[in-house]
Amino acid sequence: MKKMLLALISLSLALVLFVPTLAETKEITYVTLGNTGMELLQEAAKAFEEKEGVKVNLESWSYSDAYSKILTLADGGNMPDSMYGFSSWTVQFKEAGYTVAIDNLISKELYDDFSKAARDVCSVNGELWAMPSYMSVRSILINQTAFDEVCDEPPTTWEGLLELAPELCGKTCPYAYTLVAGHPKNTIDCFLPILWAYGADVLSEDQKTVAFNTEEGVAALQMYVDLAQYAVPDYGEATINETQSNFTTQTAAAYVHNAQGLAALKAAGENYDWATILQPLKGPGGEAYSYGVMDVDLVFDTGNQDITAKWLEFWHQAKYQGKVIDNAGFVPNQASYYKEMPIFTDESNVFVAPFAAMEPIAKFKPSITCWEEIQKIMADNVTKAVFGQLTAAEAFAAAEKDCNEVLAAQ
Repeated sequence: MKKMLLALISLSLALVLFVPTLAETKEITYVTLGNTGMELLQEAAKAFEEKEGVKVNLESWSYSDAYSKILTLADGGNMPDSMYGFSSWTVQFKEAGYTVAIDNLISKELYDDFSKAARDVCSVNGELWAMPSYMSVRSILINQTAFDEVCDEPPTTWEGLLELAPELCGKTCPYAYTLVAGHPKNTIDCFLPILWAYGADVLSEDQKTVAFNTEEGVAALQMYVDLAQYAVPDYGEATINETQSNFTTQTAAAYVHNAQGLAALKAAGENYDWATILQPLKGPGGEAYSYGVMDVDLVFDTGNQDITAKWLEFWHQAKYQGKVIDNAGFVPNQASYYKEMPIFTDESNVFVAPFAAMEPIAKFKPSITCWEEIQKIMADNVTKAVFGQLTAAEAFAAAEKDCNEVLAAQ
């Protein structure tokens, strides 16, 4: 009996001693979207493996499929260790138990390096549940040549843009504007800057009901409908990439975005000096916001979160991610990037500097568990208004009813 007991104790000790070897992580998987930063990711992954002995398998998914794909993988318990995603997923994925809080997984130095605005967008009840990544600050871009043909000074309000729209069509550019009315995320991305400028919002302050079905909100939707009359008529099928292409090919004289399209022209050696980046257009009450889109790095509960967070901290350096931000026209949300890369504050860097200056007036879409449903309902009804199937008032009344039912069920 003693021998058997000793054997069992020895076996138990052996297993305990062996656990770290079994649990030792040799590989992790990181997913980017749309091939974003892939070349620099590969460079960073190689350096990380040399330093830590852990291989980072890199995957790239399309933006349009990413949400449904991660849900499918999560249901099967086969999630990647980390991925590039959107801040609107943060609460939903936390509540579903897919992700882990990262406050204690990253260094205080990195935590403090993120801007407060970036941390706030990625936090739930004071805990950081996503790592701030690419921040896109969007404003109105115009074809200066086209506007010079019809006015002495570019507009400062949405009403001013609408007044010029008929004259803009058919000159330097065939159309005055480019927007989306169809794809849920892209439609809302195009519409929210107008909604906010008109003094309305998506949700009430307590986030229990919607706040867009007001006189101001309906007026904002009517502006969107009116602009669509002078927009490139592909908006029913367009993605945000198509709207960008419509602008950079000088098919449309104006749109809301960042300078990614201009960066692509520069990379191709093409001329883009006809483009001007304006401050966000104002609504009737003088309100104006740049549109902030916070992309994030999510850490999934795969058991590899410690080394995964270490990889993300390694990736979040100016020499890696900072270069992607500059090349793509994103806005840095880490103080160290501004210190180590003066190009971000160089006024001649039209791809980033003008948008970085707008960060203090950036506004973000809400991060709530049911955001995908709310976004789709809103976008469907905005689209119906644009296509004349409902009036602006009817569209928002219908959207309010359906959205409030979704919110009440949470």
